[in-house]
Parts: sequence; C-alpha cells; structure tokens
Amino acid sequence: MALGIELHAAGQLEQALIAFEQAGALAIGDVNTTTAIATLLSALSRPQAAYRLLLAIEAQLIDSADGAANLAIAAEACGDKAKAAAAYRTALELDPHHLRALNNLGLMEAAQSQWTAAIGRARKCVELAPDEPSHHHHLADFLAGARQLPASLEVLNAAAQRFPDHLDITVRQIVVLAFNGDFEASRAMQASLDPAQQTYLVEFLKRATAETDPQDCLVPFSAITTDAHQLYARQAFEAMSVCDWRDRDKLTETLRQMVAASMQTGSSRDFRDAQFYGSLLDLREDEMAQMREISTAAIADQVKSTLSPFSPRRGAYQRKDDRIHVGLALKNMNHASTVLAVQRQLMLHDRDRFAIHLYSSTRHPRLQHTDTLAPLAASLVETAHMTHAESAARIRLDQLDVFVDMAFNSPWCRPEVLALRVAPVQIRQLTWHRHHPAQPCDYNMSDTFIHPDGLDLGPFGPVVRLPHTCWLDTRPEVHETGTASRVAAGFPADALVLCSVIAPATLDPSTFRLWMNILRALPHALLWLPGFGAAASHLSREAEAAGIASHRVRCSASADNPEMPADLRHADLFLDPLRFNAHQGLVDVLRLGVPAITCAGNSMASRLGGSILRAAGLPYCVFDNEEVYLETAVGLGRDRERLSDMRTRLKEAHATAPLFDVQARVKELEAAWALMAERSRAGLAPTSFDVPAHPSR
Repeated sequence: MALGIELHAAGQLEQALIAFEQAGALAIGDVNTTTAIATLLSALSRPQAAYRLLLAIEAQLIDSADGAANLAIAAEACGDKAKAAAAYRTALELDPHHLRALNNLGLMEAAQSQWTAAIGRARKCVELAPDEPSHHHHLADFLAGARQLPASLEVLNAAAQRFPDHLDITVRQIVVLAFNGDFEASRAMQASLDPAQQTYLVEFLKRATAETDPQDCLVPFSAITTDAHQLYARQAFEAMSVCDWRDRDKLTETLRQMVAASMQTGSSRDFRDAQFYGSLLDLREDEMAQMREISTAAIADQVKSTLSPFSPRRGAYQRKDDRIHVGLALKNMNHASTVLAVQRQLMLHDRDRFAIHLYSSTRHPRLQHTDTLAPLAASLVETAHMTHAESAARIRLDQLDVFVDMAFNSPWCRPEVLALRVAPVQIRQLTWHRHHPAQPCDYNMSDTFIHPDGLDLGPFGPVVRLPHTCWLDTRPEVHETGTASRVAAGFPADALVLCSVIAPATLDPSTFRLWMNILRALPHALLWLPGFGAAASHLSREAEAAGIASHRVRCSASADNPEMPADLRHADLFLDPLRFNAHQGLVDVLRLGVPAITCAGNSMASRLGGSILRAAGLPYCVFDNEEVYLETAVGLGRDRERLSDMRTRLKEAHATAPLFDVQARVKELEAAWALMAERSRAGLAPTSFDVPAHPSR
C-alpha cells in the first residue's frame, strides 16, 4: 500500500494500480485497499470497473460517511443517479457536515431543479469551508437557477470581495447582472475583461447552455452570445417555458429595445426564439413582423459560405422520371410516433406522380425506423452530422421541385438550410403567423379559416388556402386503454374535469387567468394539465394569487406517459389556450370524443384550434370573443347533459369529419404542391391560390 501511495503521488497511476492490486490480493475484502484500487480505476477512465468493486463491499462502505460518499461518487460517474443520491444521503446521516456529500448532492438536486434543497446544502458548504471559492459560486448558481437573482448577486459580490481575482466569480457576476436586467453594469464588467478572459466568458456560457439537452428544447438555442440583452432574454424565455411569468413585462420591453436597436443600427440579430415567445407577450403584430424580418436577414448572413447560389435553371434537371420531386425535412426520427406518422403519410401519397425525399437531423438514428420509411421514399438522408452548407448541397443533388420544412417549431428545424435555398419552391408545413417574409419560403400554407374569405391577402404574401384545415393528422389512432375509471385516473368521481394538452411554453398568463375565472364559477371543477410537472409550482402560485386553491390545478409529471392519451377520455371538456392554440393534443381528445372550445385570435397560432375544430365538425365550439368562451365553458360545466350530447355528436361526426379523412387531406396537399411546381417550371412567380376540396371518402 505504501508503494502504491508513493507511485500515485508521483503521477504513475498504472504502476500505483498494480501495487494496490497486489496489496488487495494479500488482504482480500479490505475496505481501504479496495477503495484505493477503485480510485485508481476511476482516474484511469474505468469507472464501471471501479463501481463494480465498490458495490462488492457496499455493506462495509456505508458504515462510514467517507465510504458512502465514495460509493456515491462511483455510482454517479456510472449514471446510477438513484444509488448515488441514496449513498450521499447515507453519508450525511452519518456526518451532517460531510463536505463532499453536501456539495455533490446539492449539485444533483440542482440538476433536477430542486432549488430549495440545493440552496440549503450550498449554504452549509459555504459555512463549513468559506475559503473554497467553488462553494460560493455554486450557491450563486443555485440561487440564479431558482431565479432569486438579487440574492445570487449578493453572494457573488461578497465572494468577489473575498476572492478579487477569481475569474469564475467575475464571469458569473457579468451573467447574473444581465439576467437581472442590469444591462449597463453587465456590459461595463465585460468591457473590463482582457481577450483571454473574454474567451473564458464565452467558454463558460457554452458549458452552461450545454447542460440543457438540445433534444428537449422547444426551439434551438441561437449561437453563443455575450450580449447582455440576449442573455437576459434567453433566461427569461427559459422561465416562460415552465410558466414563470414574473418577468413578462420587463421581457416585453427588453425585446422592444432590441428590435429598435437593430432597426436603428441595421445590426443583425437572431430572433428565432423571440418570435415564438413573443406570441405570448403583449407585442404588436408590426413588432413581431420586424422580428421576423431581422431574424431572416441574420440567419441568411450567418450561413454565407462557399456554397454557390441556388440556380435551378442553370441546366435542365436530368431525371429518370417526370414525377414532382418533394423533399420533407423531418423532426427527430427516434420518436416512434413521428416515424409512424410519416409512414402513414407516405403510404397515402401517389408515388406515380410524386417522388418523396426525406431528410432527418436525427443525431443517433435507429435502423428499424430507417428501415420502416426507406421503402416508401425516393431517398432518406440523415443530415445531423452535416453542416448547414453540406446539408443544403446534399439536398440540392436530389433536384427537388418543392422543399417542405416539417420540423418547424422543434429542435430539429434548420432555417439555415432554407436560407441557402435547396429547391425552386420552399414552404413550411406550418408557421406561427399569418404572414411572413418573402424569403426564404415562397408560400404561406394556410386554410380558409386561418385566412378567411373577405380578408385582404395582400399583406400576407402568397397564401395557399386548403379547403378544410392546414393541420394534417397522420398520428396513429389513440386507443381507449389506459385506466379503467376516473377514480383510478386520480380524479374525484363527481368532479368536472377540464383539461388542456399543450407544451407549458405555449401557455400564456391571459389564458391562465381566464381558466381561473372558469374554475371560480365552477366550484366542483378542476383543471388537468398533463406534462406540466416542471411548471407546477409556478402555476400553484398563480392559482392562489387568483383565489383558486392550488389543488384544483392538476399538473401531471409527463405528457409522454403511454397511458396518458387514453386517459384523456376521462376529461369532460378541453379548453384551448388563447394565444397559442393546441394542435395534436386537441386532435387526440377529439378522437376520444371529448368536446373542446377555442377562441380564435388574429394569428395563425391563435386560429389553428378553430381550424381543427371546424374540420372536426364542431364549428359551434369556435368563438371570437373571450367573454363568450368563458360563458360557454361555465354553461357547459353546469349542464352535464349538454356536454354528453356534444360528446355523442362528436363521435357521430368522426366518420365524415374532414379532419379525420387523412387521405383526402394528403391529396389536397399534393394538389397544392403540383400547382406550385407547375408555376415554378413555367417561370411564374408565387401567387395566392385556393386548393379545391378533394372528394370525401
């Protein structure tokens, strides 16, 4: 053992491991020797081997705080989070002041947004070891994560006095000042950094954003920036994604300042995330339009490269067939529901007229999903490993007539590819607004409800109006399995269950206040929000502020529970949000026969629910007035017979409702693509047109 310790101190890790293993052979089962071997294995990047060794002596390890902490560290390194947390807690039961266990368990709790517990442990670490800078900045990080920004700044300012040259503390001061809206102070501190320190700030921000799994982001993060306004907006958007609306007014004003600065200076700025969240704020339509123009220009500027400009007329396409070639940019194909939806759509296309090419940005594609789709497509290309320019160059090789972005409003959307242009006609399957910049998309896909008769289409660009709805429901049917009864699903037998199946990021405070008014008028009702687990504490605060007991707002942990879609049949009424309507969640409940109401606004995002309900045969459930929406919800809640009658009529309409006639909706899309391609081939500019209704099944 002495030789191993000496070799370890000298940095000769492999020789030290051999010495410790020899000692272990002489003292089999000795805790100290086994722990020493495990430590060397971890240092030599063999964490699984180290963990197995420690598990073999677990009973002995957990008799001491150090031993339990060592086991926890090994478990955490191998991804066994449950075992790690339990072992850290055991260490703290044996020694409440065990520093490693306090620090590491606090970090684990912070990673799960358990801020109160994490903050408590970090404060104790600072008390026990005040001369360790990392404990101070961990405490500041946790306070910032809990959005206790003044408290975080107080900790950092005190730490800066204690450790004046500690760069980790300085960069956190810059960032938290920006988070707190102290833009000038943040900029002044940033300006005082030398070039090496500026680089460190950028690297710090990269590490901070890398902690968020990009697969789980509603919209992708833009490039790393140290701009104080952008830093503020980003963290405010993250707060809004879990229904924390406390900074809503300041965020609105900050976005206005950012737009005004860009317009005055001509500077580019990527507003792609602001375009989404801006729809939930009190921004005017002209301000949103300015964001779209600035963002489109910024994205186009970002992707300037050696890739030559797109020119389909450079030479006639030399194809083996005369079919219309359509490219579909897909969402993540590791989601089985997405694969099945694409498969269903492909099976309905006329492959004699259309060649469908698929492009997926799936980071780790699964062969079984590729094998499912490949036989139905002209080609299937994975583009996640390609740069934007490489992806655009590859797509151009397929000589498309029409390129359709079906990944819009997801982490797999690549607007940079659209900006480089890959086809004579480019469109998005859906967008949030009723008009958009002339580039990079040529047509605005819509329908006769979102852009109704009598509306001047001039300001909206070339609008293609589908006859029933622009929502294409190709998702698999929701089967009525799940829990057998309302009580088994966790609802009182006599309660009126109101529900809404949406992403928390799409719920706005105006809608929530309206829903609280409905609950106030219906004392026997509760509101069920599947998938709102992370937002529960914020919604509880908002409900109580509105005078509604928080237990009447039920936030399920996850909307991805396989049983959840079927359990939706236990709901009595679906409430569509005002500013950002539901889409697939609304379709799922309609399939199950659950009535729904919506209030149509002036954007595509706020009219899509009306489009879906009308196509489902429920035009009488679409309103254009919040008061009527409120009165109808309350009236239905007090009239169970009327609700039951609506459920019956909805199920009866299922067989003939256009929403569920997927084949006819696909044929209408084909008709739109065909006319776009014909006009392009004839050298004609995009123009608005209506698509005739396809005969029903």
